[in-house]
Amino acid sequence: MSDHDTTADQPLHINGAIALVTDERDELVRLCVQTLAELLGSEPATDDDGDIVVPVHGFVVYVTVADDGPQINVWSSVLTGLGNPSHAATRLIELAQEWPRLRFAFSGDHLLVSTMLDADPFAPQHLLNLIDEVHDFTHELDDDFAESFGGSLDCDADDDSYAGDCNPGGCGGDCDCACGDETDAVDGELAIRAVTSTPSK
Repeated sequence: MSDHDTTADQPLHINGAIALVTDERDELVRLCVQTLAELLGSEPATDDDGDIVVPVHGFVVYVTVADDGPQINVWSSVLTGLGNPSHAATRLIELAQEWPRLRFAFSGDHLLVSTMLDADPFAPQHLLNLIDEVHDFTHELDDDFAESFGGSLDCDADDDSYAGDCNPGGCGGDCDCACGDETDAVDGELAIRAVTSTPSK
């Protein structure tokens, strides 16, 4: 969490604004990095493809800013080693029904989860809510889930790094936090919705 956390029930502001308009991809990337820094407590890493990397209970969640318009894709590979993805088509339909705000697709031997954000204008809280949605989904992921698809979890069980409303620990369903239990947090929103950033220089 950042030093700017408060308990007021308000969305995250960046540079004093609840939403910002930009036509520049580089500026949108910068705003995403600034927003995610509030969640992680420090600036997130960027991979060789320019995607922003967010660790969530051993899974790597990527934030990709589109080249051709103000859109943001939040995605992650959650399963790997799928020998016959067509065998799991029924499970994919069930997932889509259980998680209507998430998209699921096979890519090679991977199961990908993703969700899109229209960033015209860019609302920082909306990005955080999408990260939170993927985070909630990771709590469904355990060895039984992987076996139902004929694969294995695509995560690092030793990487317990994550900020937000969740205590560190475990990979997917092995996380020892209380997420999903009764809390004071609003469903589908991170506790850091109350964060306010000071304007950048």
